[in-house]
Amino acid sequence: MRRTRIHLAVAGALLLVGLLVPLPAGAQWPAHLLVGWVVGALAFCVPVLRMAFRLDASATAGALEGAEGGRTETDVIVVIAALASLGAVGLMLLGDGSGGPASSRGFEGLLSVLAVAAGWLALHTTYVLRYARHYLVNEPGCIDFNSDDPPRLSDFAYLSFTLGMTYQVSDTALKTPEVRRLVLRHTLLSYLFGTVIVAATINLVVGLASAN
Repeated sequence: MRRTRIHLAVAGALLLVGLLVPLPAGAQWPAHLLVGWVVGALAFCVPVLRMAFRLDASATAGALEGAEGGRTETDVIVVIAALASLGAVGLMLLGDGSGGPASSRGFEGLLSVLAVAAGWLALHTTYVLRYARHYLVNEPGCIDFNSDDPPRLSDFAYLSFTLGMTYQVSDTALKTPEVRRLVLRHTLLSYLFGTVIVAATINLVVGLASAN
């Protein structure tokens, strides 16, 4: 979808702007990358999710008309950026014992949580579009939403975020091996992000406790 590419371009520009934001004294260099990532990820996700709740079924099909059915460059860029943000968080957590000011340690801990949460949101937002493309372009009817009405983009958002939070489908049925493989890749990535969110949150709590 052309609008998705526009959102991604805007997100990339805001990511670069985020790199220039002044940070607390003593903050490590990966913090600059993570600030840019949080700003860029939100700039990508918010318009897409707003679109998900505005488009009806016919508008969803029209928006995806002529789209590629498989993985696109947008998917690859977002997922790689999200995984890179995990690497930056890891570098910052490894350097957390470098003896910086307590204020910068607290900031870095909070930023780590925000960056991983932004990556989690970007991952599932990307899969909203992937499931919609797969259903409408590759395998029409491969997901049963238990409704006689054609699915709208918010239905695919429901599927994506349900999988992201529970690692399982709820009242939808996956009817083909290909869509099950797509879901498997999604849930494995989601589990990775969930694990790092817990680790980053624990690090934040420990950092705040040691600062007091």
